[in-house]
Amino acid sequence: MSTSNSSPGGHTAPGGELRTDAQPQLLLPTPPGVARRFWARHPWLTDVGVVLCYLLPLLLVTGSPGDRSVPELVNQGVVIVVVSIALLFRRHAPLLVLTVSAAGLFVSYPVFSPADTFPLLIALYAVAVYRGAGSAWIGFGASAVAGFLAAGLRPGELAWIAVGSQYAVTMLAATLIGVNVGNRKRYVGALLDLAAQLAAERDRQARLARVAERARIAREMHDVIAHSLSVMVALADGSSAVATSDPARAQTAMREVATTGRASLAEMRRLLGVLTQTEMQTELQTELQTQTQALRPQPGLEQLAELVETYRGAGLPTRLEMEGAGPDNPGLQLAIYRVVQESLTNALRYAARSTLVTVRVRMHSDRVEIVVCDNSATPSAPSSQGSGRGLIGLQERVALYGGTLEAGPRPDGGWQVRATLNVDAAPNDAAPNTESFIDQGEPR
Repeated sequence: MSTSNSSPGGHTAPGGELRTDAQPQLLLPTPPGVARRFWARHPWLTDVGVVLCYLLPLLLVTGSPGDRSVPELVNQGVVIVVVSIALLFRRHAPLLVLTVSAAGLFVSYPVFSPADTFPLLIALYAVAVYRGAGSAWIGFGASAVAGFLAAGLRPGELAWIAVGSQYAVTMLAATLIGVNVGNRKRYVGALLDLAAQLAAERDRQARLARVAERARIAREMHDVIAHSLSVMVALADGSSAVATSDPARAQTAMREVATTGRASLAEMRRLLGVLTQTEMQTELQTELQTQTQALRPQPGLEQLAELVETYRGAGLPTRLEMEGAGPDNPGLQLAIYRVVQESLTNALRYAARSTLVTVRVRMHSDRVEIVVCDNSATPSAPSSQGSGRGLIGLQERVALYGGTLEAGPRPDGGWQVRATLNVDAAPNDAAPNTESFIDQGEPR
């Protein structure tokens, strides 16, 4: 029996990386062929070839003196050598090469020939490619004037306007070719830069998504662990206290400890299971998490009564008051549930001697008000100091819905947590407003 490595809507890339068809692909220009890649990797070979195309024919002509004098031949030879050396730097200093080539026309004007314009054509092309169209057209104008002047200075030249016009036409052709090649070069470079920026932005968004998901998991883990352990500790203490006087009641409390522990363990496994999927694509992670959430609904308003009953069973006298119709947003319902859960966890931990803990949830058309208060004196030195992470997590949850959170001692004794969440506010990834959180006492 054979298995396939492919999946619907995706394929396995080299190295085992799963890629889906939904993942956007960056469309880049067609890569160059073998020959172009070779010349691109060895630009100095191209420069040497250009110099040889200019140097060898002129050296052959210069080697046949004809009716030219020795000073003229020496003059032309020096110009050829200097211009040839300058052409080697056409990529890095094209304007300098253009200046040297134009100067060579006037230095060699006694023996001036049409071949002397070849360096000007190469220089104009280089300026257009490596410096831009604006510099190329300025260089073309200056070179055309130099060509007319050089043609007029040539001895015995009567039709210097026609000759200068021919030079100008060839220079125009070289400039147009260079502008076209330069524009394409810059366009391809811009596309490659854009592709690199998009790839970097995609990676950054993926990292931010992973960080946000880990923060969400950490917040959920804190809520689950703090709630469950507080209930289990309270039940265990109660069981120990009545173990000899009422064994049946102690057994019931220990069964509640086991039930709470199993539920907490299952929730932790569900949350930790998300962390094992960090190597998968973001799309697959989202799909799997969506399916998991569909199978395991998050707690909401319907579970508040069960939550309160759990704390009653742990020995915390709690009363639940709910007014109004609950919002349909499951995320908002989860936020309400977590606010109540964290507040009751704090009350169980620090206000165990309270005779009554009241949970009021008032739901209006535009907002939800949550008040959790107890009537016990706030302990000055609790047996286990809190880290404050729970209230920070609540602050972040409330801020996601544009609300406010206040936590602190009551004037007539006890502790109170008051939260307000906006029904119409959509969750956002903005940093919570720290001014909306008022802590008027020691962290609990």
